[in-house]
Amino acid sequence: MVVSMMASKDGGNNSCDLKTARLWRDAALRSRKLRSSLRQLTLTCGEQSKLILPEDLGDVEVLNLGNNSLEEVPDGLRSLAAGNLHVLILRRNKFLNVPSAVYELGRLTELDMSHNRLTCLTEAVGLLSQLKKLCLSHNQLQTLPRMIGGLLNLEELDVSFNRISHLPDTMQGLPRLRTLDLDHNDLCSFPQQLLHLPTLEELDFSGNKMLGCNCGGSLPEAIKAMKSLKVLWLSSTGLCSLPDSFYELVSLESLMLDNNSMSSLPAGFGSLQKLRMINLSSNSFQDFPEALLQLHELEELYISRNKLSVVPEEISRLFRLVTLWLDNNRIRYLPDSIVDLGLLEELVLQGNQIAILPDNFGKLSKVNIWKIKDNPLIQPPYEVCMKGIPYIAAYQKELAHSQPAVKPRLKLVLMGVRDSGKTVLRHCLTEGQQATPIMANKGIEVTNWTADAERGLTFIVYDLAGDLSYDIIKPFFLSPGALYVLVVNLKSYISKHFYMYVGYFLHFISAKVPHAVVCIVGTHADLCDEKEIEEKCLDIHHQISIQEKRDSKTLHNMAEVVDEALCQDYDMRASNPHAAFYGVNDKNLRRKKAHFQYLMNNRLQILSPVLCVSCHNYSNIRRLRDKLLSVAEHREIFPNLHRVLPKSWQMLEELHFKPQELWLTWWDSARLGLQAGLTEDRLQSALSYLHESGKLLYFEDNATLKEYVFHNLTKLIDILNVFFQRDASVLLQKLVSDNKVDELRSSQLHHYVEGFLLHGLLPNHIIKLLLKPHIKTHHDLQLILELLEKMGLCYCINKPKSKPLNGATAWYKFPCYVKNEVPHAEAWINGTNVSGQSLAVEQLQIEYSFPFIFPPGLFARFSVQINNHIVQRSDGKFQIFAYRGKVPVVVSFRTATGSLRSDVLSISSHASLPNIWTAWQAITPLVEELNALLQEWPGLHYTVHVLCSKCLKRGSPNPHTFPGALFPMTSHLTLGGLKFRDACVALC
Repeated sequence: MVVSMMASKDGGNNSCDLKTARLWRDAALRSRKLRSSLRQLTLTCGEQSKLILPEDLGDVEVLNLGNNSLEEVPDGLRSLAAGNLHVLILRRNKFLNVPSAVYELGRLTELDMSHNRLTCLTEAVGLLSQLKKLCLSHNQLQTLPRMIGGLLNLEELDVSFNRISHLPDTMQGLPRLRTLDLDHNDLCSFPQQLLHLPTLEELDFSGNKMLGCNCGGSLPEAIKAMKSLKVLWLSSTGLCSLPDSFYELVSLESLMLDNNSMSSLPAGFGSLQKLRMINLSSNSFQDFPEALLQLHELEELYISRNKLSVVPEEISRLFRLVTLWLDNNRIRYLPDSIVDLGLLEELVLQGNQIAILPDNFGKLSKVNIWKIKDNPLIQPPYEVCMKGIPYIAAYQKELAHSQPAVKPRLKLVLMGVRDSGKTVLRHCLTEGQQATPIMANKGIEVTNWTADAERGLTFIVYDLAGDLSYDIIKPFFLSPGALYVLVVNLKSYISKHFYMYVGYFLHFISAKVPHAVVCIVGTHADLCDEKEIEEKCLDIHHQISIQEKRDSKTLHNMAEVVDEALCQDYDMRASNPHAAFYGVNDKNLRRKKAHFQYLMNNRLQILSPVLCVSCHNYSNIRRLRDKLLSVAEHREIFPNLHRVLPKSWQMLEELHFKPQELWLTWWDSARLGLQAGLTEDRLQSALSYLHESGKLLYFEDNATLKEYVFHNLTKLIDILNVFFQRDASVLLQKLVSDNKVDELRSSQLHHYVEGFLLHGLLPNHIIKLLLKPHIKTHHDLQLILELLEKMGLCYCINKPKSKPLNGATAWYKFPCYVKNEVPHAEAWINGTNVSGQSLAVEQLQIEYSFPFIFPPGLFARFSVQINNHIVQRSDGKFQIFAYRGKVPVVVSFRTATGSLRSDVLSISSHASLPNIWTAWQAITPLVEELNALLQEWPGLHYTVHVLCSKCLKRGSPNPHTFPGALFPMTSHLTLGGLKFRDACVALC
């Protein structure tokens, strides 16, 4: 048994100035304040199965027996009736009834029996006449006893997440009740008893589903009697309107009406002049409610996920607004007056149709929570807007300083399998002539193509190698606003290999760039007869249609499962480990549903038909060229092509293209900025834009790299091509180019090449030899290696955390090259023994499943990103053994085969009881690194599950799974772990 005691002399006078949207949390804070001066005792079972109370508890005022899985209270609890016990906490246990001993504690002022299995509360509750706070949430109560009305001192009552269908008439006799939580019960109409509670200030009636238009239910006109109400929650009740008398609730400060069916507010709503927060999200408003404009004291307004198309100019009347959420509507523009909301700290606009932000938008300098993605932004450019308000301010200020400039230029990305004809097609397009024999592209190549000099229309053409070894770097060149050309060799194409030739690339592009525009070009048409061309083109389109329908159906089915879960009560999901979304709250489910809707609404735009070309017939190439120009100039498809830039930014870009060095120092770049008219303080924003738009690389968040600007992408790509060249003879040739290399030296170099291609290992001096044409000094080498590590391509396996290597050879690991299935390679360099998987009492395992596509190169990049978190690592091709401190962790990847229909990446750890929480703590930073990488794939669908530890322990081939939401991503490790452990016990 573990005992902890706390006594405080603090009188609890500290006050918290929290936003009104968090008033329910205030209630818990108030409770803690009241207890802070009391003598407290917390008891936990530990490894014992039974709690034993200490003998002398006469001075204890707060007794906490929560989180112990108790089914009965310890012996001796009755003896505390004569003592000073005021607060009893029995939450998160397994009580079926309130123990009779509890009813004998007549001095109790607070009783918490939430998260138990109570099915009824007896009339004996009337014996607890001194109660001020009673918490019975998350149980299975169907009604409340009449004697609840006898608790004349009761101030707070929480019976949320039960099955209560009616309230006793005696409830109206509670003269001091201030806070009542009825959230998620089975009340089919608004209880009349609540109209007679004179002191009620906070009421949560959310989640009582039958209060809607279809069943004739609504709020009663008599609700105006609740004059003291300050906080009212009516979320997810099915309301489609409010009664006209609602405006008489003049004390209201906080109102939650989200997830209903409302389309208007009643006349007189503007009379609620004390209202500070209102949530109207997930309703059916088509017009911005004018009544809101009269609420001059309003500080928080949430009106997300409606059907708004216009925000009125009069929004500036709400000059006290601190929070404004307008996301996922149909808003095409913002009023100029929005910049007058000078107190705004949160502005959420994502998922609308906004193309241009108002002038002087940078005046909203206090905004620190800013979301604008999924809008067709032209001005400021998308890349600027995504960086935040300070960058928008800098852009608009720069636009005022210099002339605006429009430079039509579009990114054109050529993709396809090896030998599809991409490189020849690129030369035909860019050089404007028939093809001559050309060597196939051995890497990534970039070409500037002036497609129409008169209109100044140019393309930056990226030719991505078809070799799979380049998969890790290909995603870096896929970005929004580009035109993707998928090249298919019609001569070699066969129907049964559709996914390899076409389907895979569509999944790849869709996961990285949702709603991208894809043009499919069939090459080698001169080698096929007309019938063959027609059949293959029809087959490609037919199979694309099948794949798209299958994917859409899968997403639709998953969305339906979420809808079904939302129709259930939360307490059903929280109490049934077999439920589809066990323990996941409604808010997270709605977020998941919104993501499914986003994926369904942002399918690829695949142009039809397949454009067939032969590089020996330039007339076909000319037709393709005209088609690309026509698509590129379509404003609705590519609005970014016509975006406005400050002329100084355009000049800076052009000036950076001239120097031939691999990089420039910050000061060299600053000198170029002065030539463009940019002072040093204005340079940062311009460089940030050029980085975000893929014109150069500038990492302002890295202490070393922020001193350099990598402006020469062509040379940088040449360097990347060196490291993803898998031809041993080519690599060896780079190393032995010096004629003075003797036989012994040549043998050593050959050994290094073999080690690189097998284990991905290279020492820094060999890397320097490979990059000899590109780098000159040791500093150059270190900078390149720092850049490669930042990009997630390699890491140093023996770099000390703080001290330099003192002349020792630094070894670098390129995870994408590891071929050995079983980890073993680094032990001989590190001088350590690699331990195998340890036998442990409990295992924690998180699985990420990818039903459509696993992002190319993700495992290798993840391997690099976690290096700073782990020690004594040993890598296999798709498995990593390592330690977090003294805790073993394993990262592994399995491809879809047979019954395994999805690619799966798992992160697991082991620990012995009672230290299982160390396993949660061990893998938390790894999960966070993976989640950060997955954020780069906005169109990717994946699921996260926690595997049942009991199933894993007994070696079950099909362990039970729980939603990834059970995995604690914050410091609340114990809470998440307890829920997970309880679920495992319930199932197994």
